[in-house]
Amino acid sequence: MTVGPISRCLLLLLMCAAPVGAQDAQETKEAWRWATLSPRLFLDTDIGIRAELGFLPPSTDFGVSFEVPLRSHIEIQGSASFSPDKKKITDDGHSISASGTGIFWINSRVGALGEVEYDRLWTSQFDEGGTAPAFGAAIRTRYRYPGRLYISYLIPTGCVWATASNPCRLQSKRTQGFTIRQEFQFRPHIRWGIEAGAYHFCNQSNPDDPAVPRSCLWAGTELLFVRFQFPAGRTTEPY
Repeated sequence: MTVGPISRCLLLLLMCAAPVGAQDAQETKEAWRWATLSPRLFLDTDIGIRAELGFLPPSTDFGVSFEVPLRSHIEIQGSASFSPDKKKITDDGHSISASGTGIFWINSRVGALGEVEYDRLWTSQFDEGGTAPAFGAAIRTRYRYPGRLYISYLIPTGCVWATASNPCRLQSKRTQGFTIRQEFQFRPHIRWGIEAGAYHFCNQSNPDDPAVPRSCLWAGTELLFVRFQFPAGRTTEPY
Protein backbone atom coordinates (compact mmCIF):
# COMPACT_ATOMS: atom_id res chain seq x y z
CA MET A 1 0.00 0.00 0.00
CA THR A 2 1.33 3.42 -0.94
CA VAL A 3 0.77 6.63 1.00
CA GLY A 4 -0.16 9.43 -1.35
CA PRO A 5 -0.18 13.21 -0.97
CA ILE A 6 -3.63 13.35 0.59
CA SER A 7 -2.59 10.85 3.26
CA ARG A 8 0.55 12.85 4.00
CA CYS A 9 -1.54 15.99 4.27
CA LEU A 10 -3.82 14.29 6.80
CA LEU A 11 -0.83 13.18 8.86
CA LEU A 12 0.56 16.74 8.78
CA LEU A 13 -2.76 18.12 10.00
CA LEU A 14 -2.83 15.66 12.89
CA MET A 15 0.77 16.37 13.91
CA CYS A 16 0.67 20.14 13.53
CA ALA A 17 -2.73 20.94 14.97
CA ALA A 18 -2.43 23.89 17.33
CA PRO A 19 -4.43 24.06 20.57
CA VAL A 20 -7.73 25.81 20.35
CA GLY A 21 -7.31 29.44 21.44
CA ALA A 22 -9.38 31.27 24.02
CA GLN A 23 -11.72 32.71 21.38
CA ASP A 24 -12.24 29.31 19.72
CA ALA A 25 -12.86 27.71 23.09
CA GLN A 26 -15.52 30.32 23.86
CA GLU A 27 -17.21 29.68 20.50
CA THR A 28 -17.20 25.95 21.21
CA LYS A 29 -18.80 26.52 24.61
CA GLU A 30 -21.50 28.64 22.98
CA ALA A 31 -22.16 25.87 20.46
CA TRP A 32 -22.41 23.36 23.30
CA ARG A 33 -25.33 25.25 24.80
CA TRP A 34 -27.53 24.82 21.73
CA ALA A 35 -30.23 22.17 22.02
CA THR A 36 -32.62 20.92 19.33
CA LEU A 37 -31.76 22.51 15.93
CA SER A 38 -33.09 22.29 12.40
CA PRO A 39 -31.68 19.65 10.02
CA ARG A 40 -28.88 20.49 7.58
CA LEU A 41 -29.19 19.06 4.04
CA PHE A 42 -26.28 18.66 1.59
CA LEU A 43 -25.37 17.76 -1.97
CA ASP A 44 -22.11 15.76 -1.88
CA THR A 45 -19.42 14.89 -4.39
CA ASP A 46 -15.92 13.45 -4.15
CA ILE A 47 -13.04 12.39 -6.36
CA GLY A 48 -9.96 10.34 -5.58
CA ILE A 49 -8.20 7.01 -5.88
CA ARG A 50 -9.50 3.56 -4.88
CA ALA A 51 -7.36 1.56 -7.29
CA GLU A 52 -6.00 -0.75 -4.60
CA LEU A 53 -9.58 -1.85 -3.89
CA GLY A 54 -9.96 -2.91 -7.52
CA PHE A 55 -11.54 0.19 -9.10
CA LEU A 56 -10.33 2.02 -12.19
CA PRO A 57 -9.20 5.57 -11.35
CA PRO A 58 -10.37 8.17 -10.85
CA SER A 59 -13.08 7.29 -8.35
CA THR A 60 -16.12 9.56 -8.01
CA ASP A 61 -19.27 9.68 -5.90
CA PHE A 62 -22.42 11.81 -6.05
CA GLY A 63 -25.09 11.89 -3.38
CA VAL A 64 -27.07 13.62 -0.66
CA SER A 65 -26.71 13.72 3.11
CA PHE A 66 -28.19 15.28 6.22
CA GLU A 67 -27.25 16.21 9.78
CA VAL A 68 -29.80 16.52 12.60
CA PRO A 69 -28.63 17.78 16.02
CA LEU A 70 -31.31 16.36 18.32
CA ARG A 71 -29.91 17.73 21.57
CA SER A 72 -26.67 19.30 22.70
CA HIS A 73 -25.19 15.80 23.19
CA ILE A 74 -26.75 13.85 20.30
CA GLU A 75 -26.52 14.15 16.52
CA ILE A 76 -27.88 11.93 13.74
CA GLN A 77 -26.36 11.82 10.25
CA GLY A 78 -27.33 9.96 7.10
CA SER A 79 -26.18 9.74 3.48
CA ALA A 80 -26.88 8.03 0.17
CA SER A 81 -24.67 8.09 -2.93
CA PHE A 82 -24.10 6.65 -6.40
CA SER A 83 -20.72 5.83 -7.91
CA PRO A 84 -20.03 5.08 -11.61
CA ASP A 85 -16.64 3.53 -10.75
CA LYS A 86 -15.67 0.55 -12.91
CA LYS A 87 -14.06 -2.62 -11.55
CA LYS A 88 -10.71 -3.46 -13.10
CA ILE A 89 -11.55 -7.15 -13.50
CA THR A 90 -14.69 -6.49 -15.60
CA ASP A 91 -14.03 -2.95 -16.96
CA ASP A 92 -17.57 -1.97 -16.02
CA GLY A 93 -19.85 -1.59 -13.05
CA HIS A 94 -21.50 0.89 -10.74
CA SER A 95 -22.46 0.97 -7.08
CA ILE A 96 -24.65 2.60 -4.46
CA SER A 97 -24.16 3.13 -0.75
CA ALA A 98 -26.20 4.36 2.20
CA SER A 99 -25.18 4.99 5.78
CA GLY A 100 -26.55 6.12 9.12
CA THR A 101 -24.42 7.59 11.91
CA GLY A 102 -25.11 8.53 15.50
CA ILE A 103 -22.80 10.82 17.50
CA PHE A 104 -22.86 11.24 21.26
CA TRP A 105 -20.91 14.35 22.24
CA ILE A 106 -19.02 13.52 25.44
CA ASN A 107 -18.06 17.18 25.79
CA SER A 108 -18.09 20.24 23.55
CA ARG A 109 -15.23 18.97 21.37
CA VAL A 110 -15.13 15.15 21.43
CA GLY A 111 -17.85 12.68 20.56
CA ALA A 112 -18.21 8.91 20.19
CA LEU A 113 -19.80 7.67 16.97
CA GLY A 114 -21.40 4.51 15.70
CA GLU A 115 -22.23 3.87 12.05
CA VAL A 116 -23.91 1.30 9.82
CA GLU A 117 -23.23 1.33 6.07
CA TYR A 118 -24.79 -0.63 3.21
CA ASP A 119 -22.99 -0.99 -0.14
CA ARG A 120 -24.08 -2.70 -3.37
CA LEU A 121 -21.95 -3.24 -6.49
CA TRP A 122 -23.16 -4.41 -9.91
CA THR A 123 -20.96 -5.58 -12.81
CA SER A 124 -21.53 -7.61 -15.97
CA GLN A 125 -20.08 -10.74 -14.32
CA PHE A 126 -21.14 -10.51 -10.69
CA ASP A 127 -22.79 -8.35 -8.07
CA GLU A 128 -22.09 -8.12 -4.37
CA GLY A 129 -23.21 -6.17 -1.36
CA GLY A 130 -23.45 -6.13 2.38
CA THR A 131 -23.89 -4.21 5.57
CA ALA A 132 -20.99 -3.31 7.87
CA PRO A 133 -20.84 -1.46 11.20
CA ALA A 134 -18.14 0.96 12.29
CA PHE A 135 -17.26 2.87 15.45
CA GLY A 136 -14.96 5.76 16.23
CA ALA A 137 -14.73 9.38 17.31
CA ALA A 138 -15.69 12.84 16.06
CA ILE A 139 -13.54 15.83 17.08
CA ARG A 140 -14.36 19.48 16.53
CA THR A 141 -11.27 21.20 15.13
CA ARG A 142 -10.19 24.67 14.07
CA TYR A 143 -7.05 25.00 11.94
CA ARG A 144 -7.94 27.99 9.78
CA TYR A 145 -11.64 27.22 9.45
CA PRO A 146 -13.98 25.39 11.84
CA GLY A 147 -14.17 21.71 11.04
CA ARG A 148 -14.53 18.17 12.23
CA LEU A 149 -12.15 15.25 12.29
CA TYR A 150 -13.77 11.82 12.01
CA ILE A 151 -11.80 8.68 12.88
CA SER A 152 -13.58 5.34 12.46
CA TYR A 153 -12.83 1.61 12.34
CA LEU A 154 -14.77 -0.68 9.98
CA ILE A 155 -15.73 -4.04 11.51
CA PRO A 156 -15.57 -7.10 9.16
CA THR A 157 -18.83 -8.92 8.44
CA GLY A 158 -20.20 -11.54 6.04
CA CYS A 159 -19.79 -15.23 5.27
CA VAL A 160 -16.37 -16.89 5.12
CA TRP A 161 -17.07 -19.77 2.74
CA ALA A 162 -19.29 -19.88 -0.37
CA THR A 163 -20.25 -23.52 -0.99
CA ALA A 164 -23.28 -25.47 -2.17
CA SER A 165 -24.52 -25.68 1.43
CA ASN A 166 -23.90 -21.98 2.08
CA PRO A 167 -26.52 -19.49 0.84
CA CYS A 168 -24.00 -16.73 0.06
CA ARG A 169 -22.84 -16.79 -3.56
CA LEU A 170 -19.57 -14.98 -2.90
CA GLN A 171 -17.27 -14.94 0.08
CA SER A 172 -17.20 -11.77 2.06
CA LYS A 173 -13.97 -9.82 1.65
CA ARG A 174 -14.00 -9.38 5.45
CA THR A 175 -12.93 -5.78 4.91
CA GLN A 176 -11.74 -3.98 8.02
CA GLY A 177 -9.63 -0.92 8.71
CA PHE A 178 -9.40 2.73 9.64
CA THR A 179 -10.82 5.80 7.91
CA ILE A 180 -9.67 9.35 8.71
CA ARG A 181 -11.80 12.21 7.41
CA GLN A 182 -11.05 15.90 7.97
CA GLU A 183 -13.81 18.32 7.03
CA PHE A 184 -13.65 22.15 6.93
CA GLN A 185 -16.50 24.66 6.83
CA PHE A 186 -14.96 26.89 4.16
CA ARG A 187 -18.06 29.04 3.70
CA PRO A 188 -21.48 29.08 5.42
CA HIS A 189 -22.89 26.82 2.68
CA ILE A 190 -19.71 25.06 1.54
CA ARG A 191 -17.65 22.35 3.22
CA TRP A 192 -14.65 20.56 1.79
CA GLY A 193 -12.14 18.08 3.08
CA ILE A 194 -9.90 15.09 2.58
CA GLU A 195 -10.31 11.45 3.48
CA ALA A 196 -7.84 8.57 3.64
CA GLY A 197 -8.34 4.94 4.55
CA ALA A 198 -6.25 1.84 5.18
CA TYR A 199 -8.12 -1.46 4.81
CA HIS A 200 -7.36 -5.17 5.10
CA PHE A 201 -9.41 -7.54 2.95
CA CYS A 202 -9.27 -11.06 1.52
CA ASN A 203 -9.67 -12.39 -2.02
CA GLN A 204 -11.97 -15.20 -3.07
CA SER A 205 -10.75 -18.73 -2.33
CA ASN A 206 -11.45 -22.05 -4.07
CA PRO A 207 -14.59 -23.62 -2.50
CA ASP A 208 -13.50 -27.02 -3.84
CA ASP A 209 -10.27 -26.84 -1.85
CA PRO A 210 -11.05 -25.15 1.50
CA ALA A 211 -7.71 -26.28 2.93
CA VAL A 212 -5.95 -23.62 0.83
CA PRO A 213 -6.04 -20.36 2.80
CA ARG A 214 -7.38 -17.16 1.32
CA SER A 215 -4.91 -14.53 0.17
CA CYS A 216 -5.34 -11.23 2.02
CA LEU A 217 -3.78 -7.82 1.50
CA TRP A 218 -3.84 -4.17 2.54
CA ALA A 219 -5.18 -1.32 0.40
CA GLY A 220 -5.39 2.45 0.72
CA THR A 221 -7.87 5.05 -0.51
CA GLU A 222 -7.54 8.83 -0.91
CA LEU A 223 -10.42 11.19 -1.61
CA LEU A 224 -11.10 14.92 -1.90
CA PHE A 225 -14.72 15.88 -1.24
CA VAL A 226 -16.99 18.94 -1.39
CA ARG A 227 -20.38 19.36 0.27
CA PHE A 228 -22.92 22.08 -0.64
CA GLN A 229 -25.50 22.89 1.99
CA PHE A 230 -29.00 23.70 0.76
CA PRO A 231 -29.65 27.44 1.25
CA ALA A 232 -32.83 26.67 3.16
CA GLY A 233 -30.71 25.29 5.99
CA ARG A 234 -29.78 27.59 8.86
CA THR A 235 -26.13 28.59 8.65
CA THR A 236 -25.84 30.35 12.00
CA GLU A 237 -26.04 27.13 13.98
CA PRO A 238 -22.92 25.77 15.69
CA TYR A 239 -20.77 23.38 13.73
